Amino acid sequence: MKKNIYMVQASNTYTGNGFKAAYLPYAVGLLVAYAFTDERIKENYDFKRFIFTREITDNAVESLDNPSVVGFSNYIWNTRYNLVLAEKIKSEYPDCVIIFGGHNVPPDNSFLEKYPFIDFLVHAEGEEAYRSLLIELLNENPDYSKINNISYRTSNSECIKNPTETLSKTDYPSPYLTGFFDKIFEENPDMQLDAILETSRGCPRSCAYCDWGCNSQKVKLYPIERIFAEIDWMAEHNVKFIWGADANFGAYDRDMEIVDYFINVREKTGCPERLRINYSMKDPQRVLDISRKLEKYGLSKEGATLSFQSLDPTVLENIGRRNMSMEKFTELNGLYKAEGITTYSELILGLPGETYESFCKGFGTLLAAGQHRLITVYNCELLPNSPMADPEYMKKHGIITAEIDSLLAHTAEDDEITEKTTYVIGSNTMSVSEWIDTNIFSTMTESYHHLGILMLISIFLFHEHKIPYEDFYNRIIDFAKSNPESIAGQAYAKLYEFYAAIARSESPKLYTNELFGDLTWVPKKVAHLETIYRINEFYDEIRPVLSEMFEDDEMLEELVLLQKSILKLPYKNNFSVDFNYDWKDYFLHTLNDKYSPLKKKRIRANINNSVHRDNWKDYAVESVWFGKNGVTFNRGITYEDI
Repeated sequence: MKKNIYMVQASNTYTGNGFKAAYLPYAVGLLVAYAFTDERIKENYDFKRFIFTREITDNAVESLDNPSVVGFSNYIWNTRYNLVLAEKIKSEYPDCVIIFGGHNVPPDNSFLEKYPFIDFLVHAEGEEAYRSLLIELLNENPDYSKINNISYRTSNSECIKNPTETLSKTDYPSPYLTGFFDKIFEENPDMQLDAILETSRGCPRSCAYCDWGCNSQKVKLYPIERIFAEIDWMAEHNVKFIWGADANFGAYDRDMEIVDYFINVREKTGCPERLRINYSMKDPQRVLDISRKLEKYGLSKEGATLSFQSLDPTVLENIGRRNMSMEKFTELNGLYKAEGITTYSELILGLPGETYESFCKGFGTLLAAGQHRLITVYNCELLPNSPMADPEYMKKHGIITAEIDSLLAHTAEDDEITEKTTYVIGSNTMSVSEWIDTNIFSTMTESYHHLGILMLISIFLFHEHKIPYEDFYNRIIDFAKSNPESIAGQAYAKLYEFYAAIARSESPKLYTNELFGDLTWVPKKVAHLETIYRINEFYDEIRPVLSEMFEDDEMLEELVLLQKSILKLPYKNNFSVDFNYDWKDYFLHTLNDKYSPLKKKRIRANINNSVHRDNWKDYAVESVWFGKNGVTFNRGITYEDI
């Protein structure tokens, strides 16, 4: 009788705006597809199914049919779920072999020592180790000492870790093409199933905060014939969204061929609708060419990434990273703008060597270089297989951490099991209180600048009065701290308590408000929503702060009116505003990095909000969550001379 195998890669199910979506379990699919190329495994094992969403654990256990082996893929979004499910399976089926692998399995034996219901750990790449384990489990007297990349217990309960190797093969079979995912589509006809495409594996860098390049420095390229076949398969199965699993897409000549193939398939079939790609910094021109094509055919989900993580030289040295120069960034950003391609940049908050001042200055430097569309700030999370998690590294840099519940925004359902994440909340150069202050700065600046509330005002003051962006937003924050009853002050108080709770290792609650729907919201969206709901009152309250920075009250009044007018708000549609200054010419030039002095000239702005909404719930979902209707200077606006 064959032994039954199950694989678990439980991902979150994303719901909202009438859809339900989840990722296909690519990582465990690879293991199964390769294992079942072995005749001995085919003869002795029967693969039953994937558990690929966060099913109620009792229901998941009940669905199992005498399992012999259950494998779990672990990352920060599912490890606690896996632990609970694995323990229940072991309790119900004591002879079932439990195997844990994935990025969230620590590089030592600690999981075996802490969790007696786990039988084996797989470290680093798992294809060879998983297949070898299944074969060895068939032997009457198995010998696990010869299997690389695993940890196990001996007969006397001693925990042993075998050597770790990097795999060199690239001809592992595809779980898509071998049919292992077909049953998922049959059983989930009403769910949008998204896919992961891996055209290469590995990363040549070893950034301290990341676990991507730590196990495999050499990049392995998968056969392009396999990649094309997988793209065809995804289109045939109506896969609308694809996440590119490459660390450095665009680094190789053939990546342009892959993009062209995507476009041809999209033109023929309509799928995929969107791609999410992690771009290489190796060849900026090729990445620009790729982005141009994806933008032209509507395949780019968020535009091109021009990432930095930090702009401070000490930080970059501490994390083992090099950035492009700001001159190169300004040049590239200008090229993207000229092509009509959106870009965004990323920073990580909490890296060793960073200070409040250096972070604010770095943020302001990116704004000064023209990155007004979006700067996304991520809090540094301590990943167990990253160089930063090494005890010696943590001691050297004075790393302080806090473990809290994972924060999953835009959900409306309570999960059975709450995941945990570990934030870096301090170091030798940034105290915990400064970490809180830095988060407030980044959150309020993202909210008030990129979401449009103060963007044009800060740009004008930067160019005309030489006020650095970081100084401008710090003045707004100082006003908020000194005026707790103001709208900005109330937003500041919510943000402070949110980040202070994390610093106390407490799990803060994400924001909810029925006015904006039955969703949860991250802090920067909270500051934006609560401010824009009372936008007129907000501008009235901060006018004294703005007056201190302006020399001309008329100019200030006009600029506030312009900023307010271009916001896409509910109940606000089809109106005209007259101005005494040519703001159109000024900002169209300045936002495209072609500064032109402001001229006195009578103009009229005609605002036609074609995406007009008559309620705050739809506005919140479409404009603030999906970002479809965010602020732009010229979309839906025509200008005429008076």
